[in-house]
Amino acid sequence: MRLATFAIILYQEFYVVNYPSHAKVSPQVDGGMPRAGAACLTCRQKCRKCDRGRPSCQRCVSKGLVCGGYPERFRFCGIASRGKWKGARIPTSSRSSTGGRSEISNAISDTQVPPAQEVTETTHLDSEGDQASAAILNGSSKTTPKGLSVSEKPSEAYSRPLLELPDDVTTLLGSPNTARLLSHYDEIICPHQIAEVGDDAENPYRAYILPLARKKIGLLYAVLGLSASHLGRITGDEFLHEATAVEYRMKAIRALSEEIRKSQRTSLLEDEQDTVLAIIQVLLLHDISESGVSSHGIHITGAMSVCKQLLIAEGLHGRRQRAMFFLGNLAWLDIIRASAGPERMCFSQDIRELVACASDRKFELVNGCPREVFLAIGAALEKAKEHTLGWLTWDEYQIALLLAKHKLYAWDPKGREYPSHDPRWLSIAEAFQFACILRILRLLDPLKPASSSDIQDCVRRILDATAMITPDCSLLEILVFPLFMAGSDCLSRHSQYYVLTRLRDVERRSEFRNPVPVDLLRKVWDARAAQAEDDHTNISWTAFTHFPGLARQHDYLII
Repeated sequence: MRLATFAIILYQEFYVVNYPSHAKVSPQVDGGMPRAGAACLTCRQKCRKCDRGRPSCQRCVSKGLVCGGYPERFRFCGIASRGKWKGARIPTSSRSSTGGRSEISNAISDTQVPPAQEVTETTHLDSEGDQASAAILNGSSKTTPKGLSVSEKPSEAYSRPLLELPDDVTTLLGSPNTARLLSHYDEIICPHQIAEVGDDAENPYRAYILPLARKKIGLLYAVLGLSASHLGRITGDEFLHEATAVEYRMKAIRALSEEIRKSQRTSLLEDEQDTVLAIIQVLLLHDISESGVSSHGIHITGAMSVCKQLLIAEGLHGRRQRAMFFLGNLAWLDIIRASAGPERMCFSQDIRELVACASDRKFELVNGCPREVFLAIGAALEKAKEHTLGWLTWDEYQIALLLAKHKLYAWDPKGREYPSHDPRWLSIAEAFQFACILRILRLLDPLKPASSSDIQDCVRRILDATAMITPDCSLLEILVFPLFMAGSDCLSRHSQYYVLTRLRDVERRSEFRNPVPVDLLRKVWDARAAQAEDDHTNISWTAFTHFPGLARQHDYLII
């Protein structure tokens, strides 16, 4: 009980500090006095605190980045949407500053640091204005699109005023912009979140989320933020993508914080409990569509805190299919993030067993992984976490992993039922089976050469299985994790090319661009190519997902 309460408090404090409900973007702070010096271009792009060193920021120098320098005047996003400054456009420098910016922008976008990495390394922010700016950029978690220089972006993306967002569901639902975004979510986003039944009325992203969103404004904000971000990106509307989506997202996070506070004072109703899980699910979808990185793992950790409270109150059971649907998806995402570092795992095996027992076929339709494999890899990662924390000896840890490996090798995908009679589900099951075996082999021996026969056998089995899924098949969209796991140990150029081609097929079909899988694979392949010919030590993809300076690591959502 204490652990669950403590975790919820941490979750709540993160949102209160980083997304304060009173924060506003303002050109002045502290009684109207101007802030002392603007941050350098690179620190603003990476959304982190700048030391404002001259002639170059030492934060950038210490990380091997190109310092973008300092503008004559600081340009704030958009115009005021409320208060005495409502409707007033903030003045900007008339001096042309395009020279050299494109080169700097490219240098920033090519860095190996993920876009959300540095957001909360800073222990405090200078002002409410800084807090609001950090919240906006942290919420969006995106980099500058290629082909658009940094200097061009503000004038294009923020030339229109932000709409004042009502705090009433009925009023917000009556807006034409809301109708447009809900229609985009319903018709474009929903069908690609689940295999086979994407266009059906039973699609849970339509049947579960939309009715709740029409009653709960926090979830409505989250859906509108995701839809605005996605629609703005595919139509090239920078204002919708950059400003409107972020405004909705901030509102959703503040509403989520309020729900968590409320849960500390009183028991939440079933609709309210499901709304919390749904908001977290949609915020994670927003992260996946933007950058593939969830800052500091706060969403899944917070979800686990809420789940613990529900379990203590016996509020979760198999009859609540809506709650079980959200819980199952979050439990699978917990395994995905724990694949990068077992210490990040937060859901317990008891919860995974509840999911496996009480979930219906929608679990596989959304996540792809057979629940028997889900339980086996979950148990293995939990043992890895216990060993990392010093709770298991090396021998106990090795025995647990060997048992898990044997269990997965012995599992027969032909001996179970699948969501449909499509024979390609056997290939899906085999791809996940050997992806999880490969992860266990790497836990057993992280430095084992990628050329080892058992490693390459897993790679071959995964690639052969995924080759059975054609580009026009909806099942392709649930194969990102197996393709990534195989790609991380692909040695030949043709197999690497195949993995990239299949990931591009997924992106083309789903219209969701998660850059993380390809970015990590290229780093692994480049690092291996740079090794000496006689050095066959493994280069693990997990090395590129861990940053020692962060108290809470980011979640890499390879899905």
